[in-house]
Amino acid sequence: MNAVIYTKDEKEYISMAGILMEEADLMDVFRDPLDGHGHYDYPYDVIVVALEGAKGMNTVEEWSDRYPDARIIWLTSDADFVKTAFRRHLSDFLVRPFDEAVFRESVREVLNGSPRWKAQRG
Repeated sequence: MNAVIYTKDEKEYISMAGILMEEADLMDVFRDPLDGHGHYDYPYDVIVVALEGAKGMNTVEEWSDRYPDARIIWLTSDADFVKTAFRRHLSDFLVRPFDEAVFRESVREVLNGSPRWKAQRG
C-alpha cells in the first residue's frame, strides 16, 4: 500500500506518516512537494489532504475527479467544506482541532473499507 500526504507542516507530516505506517503494514508514505505543480498522476491507495481553504478544496477535487475510488481523508479548519466532501464521496472529513486518536481512527476505518463517514469530529 502507499499514501501521499499534503501538508505544509513538518511535524504534522511526521505524525500522520507514522500513524499510516503503523496502521498499515508495508505502507509507503510520500509527501507532496507543494511546489505549485500538480502531481496527480500516480494512483495512491490513501490520500491525506491537510491544506486549508481553496488549496485544500482544489486538491481534493482534482484527486476525486481523476481517481473516483480513491480513499481521501480531508483535514481542514473550515467545517463549511463538508458539502464538498460529501458530494465527492470522500472517505473522511476531519475538522480541526482534533487529536491524534481521531486521525488514527479515521485511518483504521479507511484502511478497513468502513462505510461509516463522519462529517464532524474533534
